[in-house]
Amino acid sequence: MRTLHPFTEILDATGAHLTPDATPSGWYIRTAAELQVRLDDFPDGLICRVAPGADPDVVQLGIGPATSTLCNALYSPRQDEALVFSADNLAISAGDDGTFTVACSGPLCITRLASYLRIHRNLPWFTPLDRHVFRRAPSGWCSWYEYYLAITEEEITHNTDWLAEHLQPYGCDWVQIDDGWQGIGKGYGSNRDWFVTCTDDFPHGMRWLADYIRKKGFRPGLWLIPITQSDSTLFATHPELFARRDDGTSAGEILWPVPNVLPPDDDGKWVTWPGRYYLDPTSPATASYLRRLFTMICDDWGYDYIKIDAQGGMCDEYQRYRRLLHDPSLDGPRTMRTATQIMREVMGPDRFLLNCLCDFTSAGICQGIRIGGDIDLRTGWEGLQPAISSTMHWLWLNTIAFYTDPDAVCVREPLTYALAFLWVTLVGITGQLLMASDIMYNLHPDRVKLLQWIFPVADIHPMELYPLDTNRQPGIFDMKVRVPHLPAWDVVALFNWSPTEIQTVALTPTRLGLCGESWICLDAWSGELLHVGDGQLTVEIPATACRVVSYWPALGRPQVVGSNRHLTQGADDLATVAWDPQTLCLAGASHVVGKAPYRLRIYVPDGFIVTTPQVTQHGPIVEIILERNENTLVSWEIAFGMK
Repeated sequence: MRTLHPFTEILDATGAHLTPDATPSGWYIRTAAELQVRLDDFPDGLICRVAPGADPDVVQLGIGPATSTLCNALYSPRQDEALVFSADNLAISAGDDGTFTVACSGPLCITRLASYLRIHRNLPWFTPLDRHVFRRAPSGWCSWYEYYLAITEEEITHNTDWLAEHLQPYGCDWVQIDDGWQGIGKGYGSNRDWFVTCTDDFPHGMRWLADYIRKKGFRPGLWLIPITQSDSTLFATHPELFARRDDGTSAGEILWPVPNVLPPDDDGKWVTWPGRYYLDPTSPATASYLRRLFTMICDDWGYDYIKIDAQGGMCDEYQRYRRLLHDPSLDGPRTMRTATQIMREVMGPDRFLLNCLCDFTSAGICQGIRIGGDIDLRTGWEGLQPAISSTMHWLWLNTIAFYTDPDAVCVREPLTYALAFLWVTLVGITGQLLMASDIMYNLHPDRVKLLQWIFPVADIHPMELYPLDTNRQPGIFDMKVRVPHLPAWDVVALFNWSPTEIQTVALTPTRLGLCGESWICLDAWSGELLHVGDGQLTVEIPATACRVVSYWPALGRPQVVGSNRHLTQGADDLATVAWDPQTLCLAGASHVVGKAPYRLRIYVPDGFIVTTPQVTQHGPIVEIILERNENTLVSWEIAFGMK
């Protein structure tokens, strides 16, 4: 039984100090009085839930030290420890100094969940994500979807030029080249030689292309499957590099035709999709090989973002051939971690390593991990399901263990506009890794605006630290924004997952875990005022579509209620906002994107009038429009009078 407790002080309503009783699972405070419990030793703590609440349709996310009346737990990634509080009238709040206060009506039961992710959520390799270098998940472009293997140097440069003009000002930082740059031939077995560049399609070579991308203001990325090879000569002359069967054949060759799974390779044989020859990561020769490969890609060529594919399932493959590996003492997961750790060591901490697909044994090594299968735009709604379901199941890991990658964001047809809006909204409001993957210069301007609304990835963390229900998918994603010097607000994305039925969603402050009596609600995309008052809002959503609304606590005077810049409605673009009650002026500064009209929305309650000229007013909503030629911080001010 643990006797020490982590609480700085426990006070009842009279200010008397209380000492909790230790229990087998935590602590118990025996009082019926009002309580305040303060914790100072949870500097990285997150206010959260570790199990679904009474309303499983509501998913909470946070920017900054966000709080909610629905939350009943604190989690520290550094300590991998959760504290769950059970009492009446429970409220957990966060101070700006990293302290937490738990207020309630006693008695109070506190359950300690040690090794929460490692044991309770079955993630034995968990290490808290180090965000010192990459404060947010990458935002960029990937060549895979639509080009697939038919990518060329010319198309990379064409898209890079377009991105530099249309998405880079919004926060697009990366250009990642996917499958097709390497090897000889197009078969899945023959084009896995990572030391050979396909010169027909990439005549200037990979160093030249990385330099081109960098000169355009981006950081270059590259896809590969480093644990496979297609060089038959290397396989024959260096047997110490490879995993083999008892008869000496490659573990990557399929012994019987599988015509409905993969086409035959260039020589008419069937091989596994990752490649014909599997490396043996337990061999010292393979360690040298991987160091040479990653030194070439990162140091010689200059790529800073590496997407390693075909990791899912390889643990099982290495486990199957474990007795034939150089070091059979390593099981499948440890064999894979051995290879991934070598890659990480060569790359260093300043480059981004993305593991694709769903191999959580690389947790603590890779900053990003792909969490689901490939999307397929050709099948529309059904083709997005792998990304939607994986988001439901693994979102609780995002920013805590690694950045989750639900797969690329595409907005082109055949997706309807409504479905494209749903897809960008889901990725944007969850703060997951963001890679656009259309032929960008072919996009209609309306589709481009959808992408601009979610670049860059916002600094969002999950507040539901458990897998969401993938069968009954929740449809209310409530992002709670708390940034310095501004009142808190909520951005709520409402998803209709039904492919046929219109849905009506009823929102209330209580349902969203909000405190307050009066609210201003807007459509976050259009800026339309939807409701002023008690916060009870009913929204109708067509099939396979979504709406995004914002909730602002009414302050009784003119106040900012969002902008058109980003889905977050101001988390990054609003630098300062201040109200002067003496002069009746609202002033601040906003980060604007060059050559893009920035629309700042201000709510003007009854009793006030706008005295500043040249503003656009739609009822009680006033818009200030700011335009500059370059990205910059712009100060603004609007004056009011009393009626």
